[in-house]
Amino acid sequence: MFRFKQFAIRQENAAMKVGTDGALLGAWCDVSKANNILDIGTGTALIAMMVAQRNSTAAITTIEIDEKALIDANFNVENCPWANRIKIIESSLQKYNPTLKFDSIISNPPFFENSLKSNSHQKVKARHADSMHYSDILAFASKHLSSNGIVHLILPTENAEKCIEIAIESGYYLKRICKVQPVPYKNAHRYAFELTKAPTKTINESLTIETGKRHDYSQQYIELTKAFYTIM
Repeated sequence: MFRFKQFAIRQENAAMKVGTDGALLGAWCDVSKANNILDIGTGTALIAMMVAQRNSTAAITTIEIDEKALIDANFNVENCPWANRIKIIESSLQKYNPTLKFDSIISNPPFFENSLKSNSHQKVKARHADSMHYSDILAFASKHLSSNGIVHLILPTENAEKCIEIAIESGYYLKRICKVQPVPYKNAHRYAFELTKAPTKTINESLTIETGKRHDYSQQYIELTKAFYTIM
């Protein structure tokens, strides 16, 4: 059990465990004005519960295709303070056809492309973009994002650059981007970014996770995640 300040994550069944990417996106994404939020590929429901903590009124829908991850997600949501506002749906993105528009669509999507695959079918689905590519998320959002809504994603830099290029060609605007460095002396390895349909100027940000020593977190990362991590 991974314990945060206001909730806990059971992750015995899910292929993808609690990690920096999900925690960073859940703490960083701007959901302050969202009434309806969608978390795509929720896994353990970490991001869903983080945004529920940050936005006290929003209704949050999550979708997940993996049956084992759903065991953990359902348990975690049922035992969190916001269970009445979080709905979990077993579905692939491709088969999910909601009737409402979402103000925030959030995902920490699979990102391994053209790489050697694990023998575990569960890990393949969780890690590889074959089952849910970021282009699928953009196509879904083009139909189901509200007029002033935001798509929030985190991806490795190369994938993020491709995704942003495709998004802009498809009529999205880059609202905000954060270049994430693991340590000060290394290049950014992740981009967290937000896309919108409404014309906007891009806000550029940067974040360093650790000072250079393992688990010695930067002041930036501490400030971002202090509402969640018990060690911050």
